[in-house]
Amino acid sequence: MNFIKTIVLCLLFFSLLNAKNVNSIVFAPLPTKLKSNIINDFNPLISYLEKKLNIEIEYKFYQNYKDIIDAIKNKEVDIAYLGPLPYIALYSEYKGVKPLVSFKEKNKKHNYRCVLAKFKTSNIDISKDVKIALTQPLSTCGYFMTNILLKKQYDKSLENFLYSYEMSHENSLLSLVKGTHILAGAKEDIAKKYESLGVSIIKRSILLPGFTLVGNKNTISDNLSSKIKKTLLNIDTKTLSTLKKGRYGFSLATQKDYGNLKVNINKIPFVGNINE
Repeated sequence: MNFIKTIVLCLLFFSLLNAKNVNSIVFAPLPTKLKSNIINDFNPLISYLEKKLNIEIEYKFYQNYKDIIDAIKNKEVDIAYLGPLPYIALYSEYKGVKPLVSFKEKNKKHNYRCVLAKFKTSNIDISKDVKIALTQPLSTCGYFMTNILLKKQYDKSLENFLYSYEMSHENSLLSLVKGTHILAGAKEDIAKKYESLGVSIIKRSILLPGFTLVGNKNTISDNLSSKIKKTLLNIDTKTLSTLKKGRYGFSLATQKDYGNLKVNINKIPFVGNINE
């Protein structure tokens, strides 16, 4: 009996040593700015959640998307702020993550489409060398979604075309106007602004959620996930006015928002294939 009691006490001791403080969780933002700028952007929101949920939220910073994805898979991160591309890449490898809420844009919408566009008078002949303008390598509307739209429109992958990264949606679309490229990938709302200059949309993607707060199902409870969602979805107007990130409000996010999309970030080229 004493032997069994000793075993039980040892197991309890080690479980207490390894147990995570349920009142403290780790948050990873995207690696897009200086740490000080990220903290400045997120602090009002993080402070609000800490106060409402009686928890502590610790920032953890990573150098790139791959590091964040690996950290979530390794259960080092509890919640993260991800765009659609890194989230889809993560979910393709790790089903232990789920979207909680999406951040609304200034127009109060929480989702958008990517498009494939051309100049209105251009005749597309895919049997010839067609130059395609892309945004940035890890932009959702860049290589990733443009590749999908090309397959749907022309039954060809992006690797069969010539392409270059123009580093912004605007630059990508202006390449059509200048005549340096025949096709371009961009966000739909930005492409519409260039229709007066002759840009014509020829293919649209499914609706995609914008930036989303996601939870690690293997490190935080369903109860805490529900509380986070409820707190942000019911946030009052006065509090919203004090926020930076999240100041336009939040919408419920679900896995269905991403359809059946899959991606491996490691297979996305970081340079174009046009030699100029």
